[in-house]
Amino acid sequence: MADALLGPVTASFEVAAASQPTVPIQPSPSSPHNRMNIRHPPRPSPNNPIILYLPSGLPARLPIRQPPTNPLHTLALSANATVVHIDYRLSAQTPYPKPIHDLLASYDWILAHLLPSSSSNPAPNIGVCGEHAGGSLAATLALTECHAHKPGGITAAALGNPVVDWTSPFKPPHTTTKNHTTNDNSPNRPDSSLTKNLAALRARSFAQPQHQHDPFASPLLFFRTPAHDLSPSPSSSSSSSSQNELPAGDNNDEDNDAIPPPPKRLSHRKYPPVEALHLRLPRTRILLGETHPLREQGLEFARLMRRSVELYGGGGSEGQAEERVQVMRREGDGMWGEREVGETGAWLGEVLRMKK
Repeated sequence: MADALLGPVTASFEVAAASQPTVPIQPSPSSPHNRMNIRHPPRPSPNNPIILYLPSGLPARLPIRQPPTNPLHTLALSANATVVHIDYRLSAQTPYPKPIHDLLASYDWILAHLLPSSSSNPAPNIGVCGEHAGGSLAATLALTECHAHKPGGITAAALGNPVVDWTSPFKPPHTTTKNHTTNDNSPNRPDSSLTKNLAALRARSFAQPQHQHDPFASPLLFFRTPAHDLSPSPSSSSSSSSQNELPAGDNNDEDNDAIPPPPKRLSHRKYPPVEALHLRLPRTRILLGETHPLREQGLEFARLMRRSVELYGGGGSEGQAEERVQVMRREGDGMWGEREVGETGAWLGEVLRMKK
């Protein structure tokens, strides 16, 4: 299946109050600021799937055509699922890896309290979704908790312009309409405020630069080596490379005044690793905006996931890998509004009811 380039969304999703209230939860007494909200499905049944929703981490004041009024309600209605909003902490006071700790504490609570206690009842499938920093965390959870034969394993992930590599520069892609460069009135004109907000988010999210190189923070690095060392190194230009070398990009980041270290030759990493036979990469849908500064790393993430499915995941042909890891490309920045959240819920509701 070829990647889809979508224009303006025409689908309609009814947004109304679900029959069950939203329930606030504190998953861990040791983390009083780590909270969740749970929205139950409007049409409960024993095997309603569970969706974990991770907010974007960017300022809510960023311009969006139609911002979601209540993502939990929209996801619960469009997927008919239990939806858990994980209010992870991410700030200068709570940098990485604290948001990962919050996510895992919440996930453990969900496994302990939302799955059936009796083995005679089949466990519901679990999916995860998020945008930007939330998409980064969603990708990490999906890649590391995709247990094929364990109740509660992640079987689907929906990502919106995810930050899958914090070590890469944030640059709006050069876009064109037909044979002309985009103009000020074009929907494909890059928005510089997004680049600046992402750079500011990175600056306050990492107390130590090396934390950006942790695959749990930058999940793209589960599939390949980083593009740059933390600092210039005499040995970086002569570092050894494997037979699976990748082309390295440049590192001229507008939010970094320092001279960047030289780019390295990139090598593929095998993921899932040989010893993790129980892991099976989940069905994944990645929505990318044509002018979004995270578009290129999102496309690379999809390509490397597909490669892993083909080589190690029993995915078979290239077409089967593309069906398992889908890319939806949208005009403009592709940021999630009410309709995009509804589409995400509808897709998750469908794939989470499929057999694993």
